[in-house]
Amino acid sequence: MPFAASARALRADGWLRPGRHLLAGMLVLAIGLYFSFNAGNLEHRRELSERQREVQAELSDFRARFERDIYASEALVRGLAVQVVLREGLSNDEFEAIADELLRGQTDILNLSLAPGFVIRDIYPRRGNEAAIGLNLLEQPGQKEAMLRAIAEDGPVLAGPYERVQGGSALSVHFPLWVNVEGVPRFWGAVSIALDYEIMLERAGLRRLERSLRFDVVGRDATGPGGGIIRGPRIAASALPVKMPVFLPGGSWLISAVPLEGWTRHPWWRSPAFVFRVLLSVLAALATARILHDRSRIRLLAGIDVLTNLPNRRWALQQLGRLIARGQRGAGRFALMSLDLNGFKPVNDTYGHAAGDTVLELIGQRLIEAVRPGDLVARMGGDEFLVMLPVDDNADETWLLAAARRVQTEISRPVQIEGHSVVVGVSIGVARFPEDGDASEALLNSADEAMYRAKHGDGDGIAFATSPLPPES
Repeated sequence: MPFAASARALRADGWLRPGRHLLAGMLVLAIGLYFSFNAGNLEHRRELSERQREVQAELSDFRARFERDIYASEALVRGLAVQVVLREGLSNDEFEAIADELLRGQTDILNLSLAPGFVIRDIYPRRGNEAAIGLNLLEQPGQKEAMLRAIAEDGPVLAGPYERVQGGSALSVHFPLWVNVEGVPRFWGAVSIALDYEIMLERAGLRRLERSLRFDVVGRDATGPGGGIIRGPRIAASALPVKMPVFLPGGSWLISAVPLEGWTRHPWWRSPAFVFRVLLSVLAALATARILHDRSRIRLLAGIDVLTNLPNRRWALQQLGRLIARGQRGAGRFALMSLDLNGFKPVNDTYGHAAGDTVLELIGQRLIEAVRPGDLVARMGGDEFLVMLPVDDNADETWLLAAARRVQTEISRPVQIEGHSVVVGVSIGVARFPEDGDASEALLNSADEAMYRAKHGDGDGIAFATSPLPPES
């Protein structure tokens, strides 16, 4: 780390400033949000799955009731068909007697009919159904296709729902019949039962479904999923409807359903659990950033001189070791300036230690102003300071002497203490890497020895570890 950057880092404050601790906090936040989104999505899918199972159970109950009623009605048609086959047809009186017995207590059945040659000849009850007499089932809209399928499959087929000529909506089960005429099987026609469409749905639990579900039914004439729409607007596949087949004579219906309020009452990212997890992630990220910042701050404070806010001896020795390691790899040369104040003790004795502390703090600020941004200034203890200066290969003793003069001039400016002008001087010893030592202890000893020579009058307060310059004339 450059000297100035190190010093700024040591003096910097505020844990929300950019740095590695914030990057770590952002990483924790990203991880927390990732798991929060995953957990929220899983909860949403689990909630969706549970709600779909509930809807499926409701549809299954509806299907069971509806199929039970339809097949119970089909059984009645089969019973009537057996009588027609056994007797090779029924008289009007015989039909009415059998139909009256079959329909007793069956409120959802509209009528039973006989259609020899597929033309309705007899219908029970006759009252209210007179308009159906004479209708040709192979020509009647709403029943023709189902009747043709029943003939082709030789089995019962559900027709409808369709609008009756008598009024209202109905379902019919058509049963095509063969009878033996003089030992030869021939088509006799059809036996049919008409069911009240709305009552059938009501008994199966339609109203209960409508209170909580939006659904559609497809498969007119029991033609299955590819058939026409029977009830409700079609539900788009994007709504994720639950689908349930209803198996009927000759085919099936397909019911699709979704809850009226949707599968979830609110988006999953607005659920309390998701919001709580996001808040925890934010708090964890802030806590991580603060803890890492405080740890870094503690480490930095351990390397800062509390009085001058400069790097202390510990930090300076660490930086010196790094510079030497870089220099040994060919990364560049540098110089050390060992500084010792002259006349500082009289300030302490005359004005007190508080005034001495003020002088030291001011001198620390002046040192920072006297050197370049890339240089490091440190307080080694008491009134001793150290300056580390990276130098170019072309920098000679003249350049270093000029730099030392700037430091000396800046420190020697008068300081105002309690209305008195006080001047504190400085003695500077200069050592260079690698000329004056290639290890920390050797360089420091060389700089200190030069500083002691400067303090005793060598070089006008500035001395070099080697090749000392003559004092200025």
